[in-house]
Amino acid sequence: MTGDKVVTLAPCVVRHIPPDGVSDAAAHGRPLYLVFWEGRRPAGLRLLLPGELPLPPTALPDIRAATVARQSGDQLEDAAPTATPDETVSVVICTRDRPDDLRRCLMALSRCDPAPAEILVVDNAPADDRAMKVVAERPGARYVRETRKGLSHARNAGVVAATGSVIAFTDDDVEVAVDWIASVSAPFRRREVACVTGLVLPADLSTEAACLFEFWIGGFGKSLRARDFDAAYLRQKWWQSPEVWKIGAGANMAVRRTAFEAVGLFDPRLGAGAAGCSEDSEFWFRVLRANLVCRYEPKAVVRHYHRADRDGLARQLRAYTAGHVVALLVQFMQDRRPCHLIRIGWTMPAYYCGLAVKALLQGDRTGLALSSEQFRGYVSSPIHVMRWLRRAGPPSAEREVTSR
Repeated sequence: MTGDKVVTLAPCVVRHIPPDGVSDAAAHGRPLYLVFWEGRRPAGLRLLLPGELPLPPTALPDIRAATVARQSGDQLEDAAPTATPDETVSVVICTRDRPDDLRRCLMALSRCDPAPAEILVVDNAPADDRAMKVVAERPGARYVRETRKGLSHARNAGVVAATGSVIAFTDDDVEVAVDWIASVSAPFRRREVACVTGLVLPADLSTEAACLFEFWIGGFGKSLRARDFDAAYLRQKWWQSPEVWKIGAGANMAVRRTAFEAVGLFDPRLGAGAAGCSEDSEFWFRVLRANLVCRYEPKAVVRHYHRADRDGLARQLRAYTAGHVVALLVQFMQDRRPCHLIRIGWTMPAYYCGLAVKALLQGDRTGLALSSEQFRGYVSSPIHVMRWLRRAGPPSAEREVTSR
């Protein structure tokens, strides 16, 4: 779908359809994004365009059946997730100058059943005390201030301050599901699982920017099938850099504390406030290299509020691209495999140029503008490389405690 076509989808209506299918599927002439649920997990995702609407009353069951069979297959289970009794879960929320988003995130966490052992809000280089005041409204939430700018610094501060044996991470622009704690912690029953990621659904698609992120960029991935990632996932063909970013998203992630002890904390050269992104995927890269397992579990569901304006989306795309380049170089420094350099020097520029040429041929002005922002991020990456690779890499938990 071209960028110009995606723009026409806004506002797109998100509807969650329960197993009995009786939820209102009307969109009043607007595109409709259906999330089909089976038990406590999403089992199918389907975008319906205005030309396919309104739906006849008898059409929804057939659409559900076909969508679920194609996207979930035989992986559906009716049993509700249960938390691991031997693990205590600390939740870390990193925030910076977004008190309204933080308040909504904390409200969703307050509804979790079971509740986490603790909630820590890490306020990263704040301009004022608004986040601290929001945390004060929530009994049981603990405020942690991190003056060093950068998402990795904030997450590392949360790890150091947390007491749980499992540390779950989400962002201030996220709402977690009621059973999120149980779902994201259940896979830790298997001792080899060091990290768990989950499904990130769009919370709102009423703006052009949100639709572009979800349907043109691809959102945070839409896989509805559980999967284990282990060291074998890194063994691609010699010219193919392993696509560790497909493991999940840092907005929906839990890590066993002992994994940090084994591979170190998040790399402060990466992530928002530094190179731009990929602090999560580079961490997963180290986890797999240590012969540990990352589990993608789609029953662990959160809803993310995408950027609502085009300027914010453009900045996000530039940051994602630049951060990806830096992460590839960091990974190359660890295993010295040429595939990372091949992706930087050939695969990425060829991909972005291909997107631009395709957009030109299709007369897709939006697609051309977005691919140009991605290429701008790629071109700016040497600045981040020179700035951040001169700095220290991921600290150990012990070193981080000492530095604080």
